[in-house]
Amino acid sequence: MNEGVTKRLAKADRRLQLLETARAIIADEGTDGLTLGHVAERAGVSKPIAYEHFGTRAGLLVALCDQYNDRQLAAQARVLEAGGDTVEAVSQIFASSYVGCVLDMGPEMGATFAALAATEETAAFRQVLRDGYVERYRKAFVGLIDMAPADADVLYKGLLGAAEALAQDAVAGRVSREEAVRALTRIFAMTLKPYERR
Repeated sequence: MNEGVTKRLAKADRRLQLLETARAIIADEGTDGLTLGHVAERAGVSKPIAYEHFGTRAGLLVALCDQYNDRQLAAQARVLEAGGDTVEAVSQIFASSYVGCVLDMGPEMGATFAALAATEETAAFRQVLRDGYVERYRKAFVGLIDMAPADADVLYKGLLGAAEALAQDAVAGRVSREEAVRALTRIFAMTLKPYERR
């Protein structure tokens, strides 16, 4: 640890610094190298500071995913407020914001989600994230489609799976951002268009 380099930060700023350091570790070494001790050392702080912020490695993974989810929410909210009064428009908004956010966060987010899925301790949190996406889809499309809520939720879960797969393909370079957004928009719109309110 480089104690001479460490400067006093407000708690929120320190947490942000630790999260950025964790993302850098994942980018450089993968999730196997991610421990609270390693994060503290790379950030130039003592281990107790990292433990105070996250408690456990699982707590750090959850915090990383929370940060990602907050960015997704903000990006979608901004665009949805500006428009989106047809199935096609809302489909395009969700497709572009999802793919864009995954690409902007970088490949380490995929590794973080994979590590999160690997532990029972964080399975409930991952399900909460997925349920949150379904809820966002429900709210955005509720006035646009005529379908029983339970049936719509099943479709939204499938659409989320398509979003995850196409975004990961874009991160891996198997498809371009534009191809992923275009395909995902089409999947959303073609799935929901038959139920559009007339």
